[in-house]
Amino acid sequence: MQQVHSPLSVIAEAWVTLDGKPFRLDDWPTHRAFYDGRYRRTLFKTSRQVAKSTTLANFSITECALIPHFSTMFVSPTKEQTVRFSSTRVNKTMRYSPILSKLFLKTELTDRVLHKQFTNGSEMLFAYGTDDADRLRGPSTHRNMYDEIQDLLYDPIITVGNETLSNSDYGFETYAGTPKTMENTIQFLWDLSTQSEWVMKCSGCGMYQFIDSDRSLGLKGPICVKCGKGLNPRCGQWVDINPVKPGLGETDSDKIHGFHLSQLIMPRNVPDAMAHYGDKLFVEAAERRWSRIISKHNEQSSTMFKNEVLGVSDSIGSRMISKEELEALCVTGRRLELYPTPQDSTAFSNYVAGVDWSGGGTTGISRTAIWIWGYNSGNQTLQCMYYQVFEGKNPVHIIDDIAALCGQWRVELVFGDAGEGHTANSLLQSKIGHHRVLQVQYGSQSKAIAWNDIDRYMADRTTLIDSFFLELKRGKMKFADLSLMGKAIEDMLAVFEEVTKAGRKIWNRHPTRPDDCLHAALFGWLAFKAINNNMIFTQ
Repeated sequence: MQQVHSPLSVIAEAWVTLDGKPFRLDDWPTHRAFYDGRYRRTLFKTSRQVAKSTTLANFSITECALIPHFSTMFVSPTKEQTVRFSSTRVNKTMRYSPILSKLFLKTELTDRVLHKQFTNGSEMLFAYGTDDADRLRGPSTHRNMYDEIQDLLYDPIITVGNETLSNSDYGFETYAGTPKTMENTIQFLWDLSTQSEWVMKCSGCGMYQFIDSDRSLGLKGPICVKCGKGLNPRCGQWVDINPVKPGLGETDSDKIHGFHLSQLIMPRNVPDAMAHYGDKLFVEAAERRWSRIISKHNEQSSTMFKNEVLGVSDSIGSRMISKEELEALCVTGRRLELYPTPQDSTAFSNYVAGVDWSGGGTTGISRTAIWIWGYNSGNQTLQCMYYQVFEGKNPVHIIDDIAALCGQWRVELVFGDAGEGHTANSLLQSKIGHHRVLQVQYGSQSKAIAWNDIDRYMADRTTLIDSFFLELKRGKMKFADLSLMGKAIEDMLAVFEEVTKAGRKIWNRHPTRPDDCLHAALFGWLAFKAINNNMIFTQ
């Protein structure tokens, strides 16, 4: 096949057919840069209804068609979302685009929903997962595309998923989604990016500006915040608000090229921008679309409008338990001891432990944490006897320390994180006994927790965190003196509640805030429930 050197946008317009019509970018001037910019790492921070899914599909199809033996992996939060993208975006586009269908499809090639092959040896893989990365392990890819990134946990989905790029000479990463809270994954990536905005020059006062608030919302289109004159989205260009800084060690390859798209800069939504066709039908259609935007502004909550129409983050994630409630669980004067005191030996029983093993992570903040609980039968509460965070240490190198703590406290059962800690759990079993160490793996499960009949418990992350926080709110667990619990409390406040596009509640975490103490404490609580045959969880 003859090699093609034209920009990707030109190839897409020549090869792709959408809904029976040739694909064109005439009304999408903002999008041409997405096709033609060969950035190693790209982020699309978008509102709804700005052709995000169409762009991802067309881009990946064209790229696979142009580069022989190229492999992409598309990842979204749920199977339903991934299947819909594969079937209605990718499959439909390829089959009803005559050139693509003729040149790159053959009946003998794999054409499944989650795996598609091209005649040139390229392939497209499709996976899904909000908080369980198992489906992403294994393949070797050249570009990973993460859609609805706001509903994916950075660790483990992205950190594990990007391991598939390890052997690639390309190593392309693409992230796309609609903003939510200021603590969400997409805002974290945006803060690291070039923060490229579509900048327009006002024809009235000459001011250059971009749109990130409803101050630019006029009655008939976007307006200049200085003089109030209408802005034409066709007369704009991408400008990096946070450009690459070579002097500070940044490179164009490592920097995320982030693009912000909102409904207000789509020419199809702006009557003045569609007037150049000289056809009132185009203008009337744009007027209807802009009228709907005005209605959303009047009817929706401020947060929803900012997220889904303006494409900007807003507010702080909600939390089931407050800092004040956690601090109220602290027992004044209660110390954290390496060894049980004589008073402990008579007042407490059922010593258990939880360990959240460090997985490394691309953000470099994962640590190993151990938490030891003792049961006070007098007031029927679990008391934090000891906890410790091992900063910057490989789990394998602290097995002896963990084993010693478990021995000193005569721990009956340890629950360890199986996600990244399988090897560490096995080593700990060899030190203190297989019967004293069990492992649990988080994921999205139909049951709160269930044994997999092999080597671990499989647990629904959301249900367990819900239940654990409810027990804390009910005062069923106590901490040591407040002066000793600062790090643990901060870890427990690192997670926040969000609802995904699919309507599922998840516990998210800002990628730079560790939560290891939370999970170590939770695993220890699970161990206590296990030795008491009480694996029932409330919500």
